[in-house]
Amino acid sequence: MEPLEDLSENRLRLPKGQQVGLPVLHVKDLEKSLRFYEGTLGLKPIHRNKSPNDNLELIEFGLKERKSDSPLLVLKHDPYARETVHNFAGLFHFAILQPDRKSLGYALSNLQRKGVKFDGFADHLVSESLYLHDPEGNGIEIYRDKPMDEWSYDSKGLVVMDSLPLDLQSVLKDGEDLKEEHETFPKGTTIGHMHLRVTNLEQSVDFYAKNLGLHISADWSNFGAMFLAAGNYHHHLGLNTWHSLNGKKHEQDEAGLETFTFNTVDNNSKIKTKGSEDLLLTDPDGIAIILNHG
Repeated sequence: MEPLEDLSENRLRLPKGQQVGLPVLHVKDLEKSLRFYEGTLGLKPIHRNKSPNDNLELIEFGLKERKSDSPLLVLKHDPYARETVHNFAGLFHFAILQPDRKSLGYALSNLQRKGVKFDGFADHLVSESLYLHDPEGNGIEIYRDKPMDEWSYDSKGLVVMDSLPLDLQSVLKDGEDLKEEHETFPKGTTIGHMHLRVTNLEQSVDFYAKNLGLHISADWSNFGAMFLAAGNYHHHLGLNTWHSLNGKKHEQDEAGLETFTFNTVDNNSKIKTKGSEDLLLTDPDGIAIILNHG
């Protein structure tokens, strides 16, 4: 992949806390999805309404231990949503960031007690992750960040990441330190990053870099993936072509990811907004991004 032009003057500044996220998931079977997100993951439905665009039902989920009504994710019910094909562009996973390792261990223990079948586990050198999916196949990562002083960088200044076996017993042991039982996700849980399936890696990297001001933070292009960030985080956005190279672009009536959000504290990107209005962007694969300029 050719190096990108220097975009440092155009980069977004994302606020602390929930920096990227609020995935809106287009689901077909609402009751099954509700049982999973409320019963299994322990999230709280905090608001139900109708989408102004198509009158479909929207259910916002937040944390049971947080008094704020800020949602963590949204389900949009459409029983007629079209199924995706095997090489679709769209969601690979959304990533739920835990505030510390104890919380990750407690989440792992709690979900194991509920009989969740995990897709895998990994030590990424900068983070530790649990992987699973919802009843409609939407990928979910639950992770915690390692302290930044433990991260390593290559000769180009990019973050070094890997996918090594996770020491599950050590993670579970740390979770035992949480004496008081709580829901799976405690106060401080946010959406840490989004990871997308794309059809052309270079095209997508170019779009997110030039239009949103993100920069390459880790280069896995030899393995069909790239990671982008604002500031010095390991990544706010993952992109891969592992199953979607030259595949089918996303269409809005399909099941899966409908939109996700970048929250900005100021907007120095090449795309401008007026006042505090949100801006809806569409990437080269038809994936919609809301730029929330607060």
